[in-house]
Amino acid sequence: MVIWQLDGSTLYLCNPCLDELGPIPGSWKEEPLGTCSVCGEVDQLSREEMDEYHHHMDNLQWEDEPYNREGDPWWSPDEPNPQELK
Repeated sequence: MVIWQLDGSTLYLCNPCLDELGPIPGSWKEEPLGTCSVCGEVDQLSREEMDEYHHHMDNLQWEDEPYNREGDPWWSPDEPNPQELK
């Protein structure tokens, strides 16, 4: 489901609503995170892709942060740092 926004307006329409309401003059651009103004439909695929991207970026941030052994009750001095095993 693709959501379209009328350029310079707050009107968002999904493909079925745009087809049903007929040709609406103006320039339309794809707005993947928008919500249809008529039926409330969303582009679920784009939202899932955005969630996956944020999850991936969170994992990269965790890998870049130094491992804090101070507050870890399970840490042993003989155990290697998991970030040094890369």
